[in-house]
Amino acid sequence: MSVRMRRAAAAVLTASALCLTAACGGGGDEEKKPAAAEKAAEKAGEKSSAPAEDKPASTEPLTAAQLKAATLVAADLGGDWKTAATPAADESAPKADKPECQPIADLMTDVPAGASGKGGEAEFEKGAKADSALSQRAFTFEGTGAADLTSKLGAALDACPKLTFTDDGEKVEMVVQKLPAAPKTAEESHAFLMEMPIPSLDVSIKVHLLVARQGTGITRAAYIPGEDPAAAKAFDELVPKIGDKLVKAVQG
Repeated sequence: MSVRMRRAAAAVLTASALCLTAACGGGGDEEKKPAAAEKAAEKAGEKSSAPAEDKPASTEPLTAAQLKAATLVAADLGGDWKTAATPAADESAPKADKPECQPIADLMTDVPAGASGKGGEAEFEKGAKADSALSQRAFTFEGTGAADLTSKLGAALDACPKLTFTDDGEKVEMVVQKLPAAPKTAEESHAFLMEMPIPSLDVSIKVHLLVARQGTGITRAAYIPGEDPAAAKAFDELVPKIGDKLVKAVQG
């Protein structure tokens, strides 16, 4: 299958291949542990005179500069990854057949409703024939929008191992498989596999996806490994690289 055809399929699945980015199952990080000094005091049977207060999480959206900083460059990926052309913007808005599956369909837009994505998008390819492709996008929300997105996505991944969505009047069937073995990253993340059969071409497109959140920022990545089974395993190596880039951008 040509690179263009693979990218077109990825666009249908993940917002014009401008996508995106915890391991599947939607787990967030454990609660923050006490500071080292408090832990030492507790071990000695003492109490801290003034309990440390957690710094309130910012509800301010990320700046364009932070979104850019959260976006991958070829050097972040290593190997023979190289930058590829960014596809034109896509204003499609897929509609899932069931309300509980809509959070998955919402990921197929360039930028989810209520989010800003100005500043962060990237496209890469690898191999002599561009056998593998990676598309990533960073965006941000005000308030709890980012946390709401990952929470609803986690519920949808549990409820919708299969779904049908309508895009531009055409119905598309999709199989969704969580990837529990994928690494966790950022404050919260989901890793999963989307498979979309294309009967007319006698092929089935498989895309590995990562959606990760840090504060009010989201990174979303779609990886298409091509035909090589070994390339599919490389997704686990990409997850921390993608997530760490977001974390550093948010933390400054």
